[in-house]
Amino acid sequence: MTVQSRATAVAKRTVQNIPAVSTTVKERPVTLHPLSRLPKRSALTAALAGFVVAAASAGASAVHAQDWPNENARLIVPFSAGGSVDRFARGLAQHWEETHDYSMLVDNRGGASGLLGSRTFLGSPDNGHYIFAGIQPTLSMNIIAQGADFTLDDFRFINIEQRDYTSITVREDSPYETIEDLVDAIRDDPSNVTVSMATGAGTHLFGVAFLDALDLEPKVVAFSGGGGEQRTDLLGGHSDAAFSSAYGDITLGDRVRVLAVSSHEPFPAWPDAQPVNEVYPEANLPEIGDNRFIAVHSSFAEENPEIFDAIVKSYSDVFHSNTYQAHIANQGSDVISGYYGPEQSKAFIEEMHEVVENYSEILQGE
Repeated sequence: MTVQSRATAVAKRTVQNIPAVSTTVKERPVTLHPLSRLPKRSALTAALAGFVVAAASAGASAVHAQDWPNENARLIVPFSAGGSVDRFARGLAQHWEETHDYSMLVDNRGGASGLLGSRTFLGSPDNGHYIFAGIQPTLSMNIIAQGADFTLDDFRFINIEQRDYTSITVREDSPYETIEDLVDAIRDDPSNVTVSMATGAGTHLFGVAFLDALDLEPKVVAFSGGGGEQRTDLLGGHSDAAFSSAYGDITLGDRVRVLAVSSHEPFPAWPDAQPVNEVYPEANLPEIGDNRFIAVHSSFAEENPEIFDAIVKSYSDVFHSNTYQAHIANQGSDVISGYYGPEQSKAFIEEMHEVVENYSEILQGE
């Protein structure tokens, strides 16, 4: 069954006990602290650089592009510290700032399943020094399920670096040895099994699609702050299973077991986890997970194409560097990391947007 035909079937019924994503977000003024931290280079060097730029009356835009950044940069993360996208952003910022003379600061703006962070980014100066470290399909869920006042066109994507998948995870001491054990327990006594989701994440989208496809109605606990809170809840014994991040769960080590993954092939880090569609082929679910990307304001990229290209090249150089490749290998994220570039990243993000549209009625609780 195709995704489109699944959507038709999905529209006929609503998952019980799954909290709909709120479509109302309390407005609050966005306040960004000025990037006042002093650059690493000396004032004399900065002054000389300014003199050179000012003196170059011909080809000034090219000089500016080559000189990016010319102030501290900020990576805005739409979730709280501790989750997978936060770790991704911090690792990237640490290595990226080593290639130039300015600092790259990570700014966590969690709330409303990522919506507040997206708004914070779009409300920041569109000068190329504010970068969004986001997740897809979270961005599309903000737009479609929460009625956000922005669109994908407001973002110019640099790269999807991490293409992660959803894991169905239990504690190491859980009585559920397989995904069939968990599903059977839910069917036998739905009120006795609690599963958790991080609302707005791709793992949330897969979770509601999975429960709907198998007509399951367990208790559901939702976390709006990201995967960090959700993992703490699971380890504390407050929930029986979590629709989580296959890569993110690597940090939990032998404290957990992953019963199944959303990928159509086995996930390298969890070789014993079964692909969901192999166990339940009738579900025919898409490979939904959290795809972590970086982007700038589209208005900036359109008005400053040379500088945008310089940012892309700067990022690409960092990603392909030996030190960064060693970093992601050490983190275990090399199994989900890649360089796709702006155009291919945009195409994949738009493809995932269509998947969200197909499941929009479930997400909105209709």
